[in-house]
Amino acid sequence: MANVGIVGLGIMGSAYAKNLIASGVDVSGFDPSPDASQHLSDLGGAAQDSIGTWLADCDLVILALISPAVLREVCGLLADLLRPGQVVLETGTFALADKEAAHDTLDAKGIHLLDCPVSGTGAQAREADILMMASGDAGAIAEARPFMAHFTKGVIEAGAFGMGSRLKYVANHAVALHNAAAAETLAYSDALGLDRQTTYEMLSTGAGQSKMSDLRMPLMISGKYDPPTATLKMFDKDLSVIGDDLRRLGLKVPLFDVVDALYETASANLPETHDTASVFEVYRKNQQ
Repeated sequence: MANVGIVGLGIMGSAYAKNLIASGVDVSGFDPSPDASQHLSDLGGAAQDSIGTWLADCDLVILALISPAVLREVCGLLADLLRPGQVVLETGTFALADKEAAHDTLDAKGIHLLDCPVSGTGAQAREADILMMASGDAGAIAEARPFMAHFTKGVIEAGAFGMGSRLKYVANHAVALHNAAAAETLAYSDALGLDRQTTYEMLSTGAGQSKMSDLRMPLMISGKYDPPTATLKMFDKDLSVIGDDLRRLGLKVPLFDVVDALYETASANLPETHDTASVFEVYRKNQQ
């Protein structure tokens, strides 16, 4: 039976594991969090107590990590553990320089690191309703595709290594704007005295519909932001990467600048573990 190893079992990594296991794939995984490891065991996977030689027996390795520092550390370990020719999917949103450094570390040992960020929330990931943007060695992508099919709704082959991340920056730029638009729209609806559910139903079927409105407005309406589909802390990291890239390109982005400041306000005043839908609370409190 096919065997996949996952390093990082948070919101996204655990969702990948869930869908792979449901498809009949053996999944082993590691996360420093005991709760995350227990969750993998509850799903039917094999929780490991460290990043170790068990990864060399995997048909595919998936990384779902929280920071560039962790990426560097993990890839340094993998370089000494994996077999030449093994394929590793790096699914996070990081600066290109961090991705390329990780690629070079593994490439020196003949290991194929693919840049494969995904577009979609944690809730979507649990339902395999995410899009993967794969970039890197075409042969390695072809080898990994049968596994990708178990936890994504589709794969876009973006080209050379790093092009997947460039696509993800564009995707999250749009997500940031649309999520904030949903929050502002709901605040406007409240000010008009409209029923929130009626507003949501209208937006979900009318010309103003967006995926972020569909997914996040119910959280805004309920005021329940835990468990998160994506945390403020994680999205702040993504927006920082995108902001740096926009400045590097010298683009004028007035909408992004306003929205970025809005998320900064949310992060400064709300728990970092809240869902990004909690940006609505900035609007709500401003109206009080």
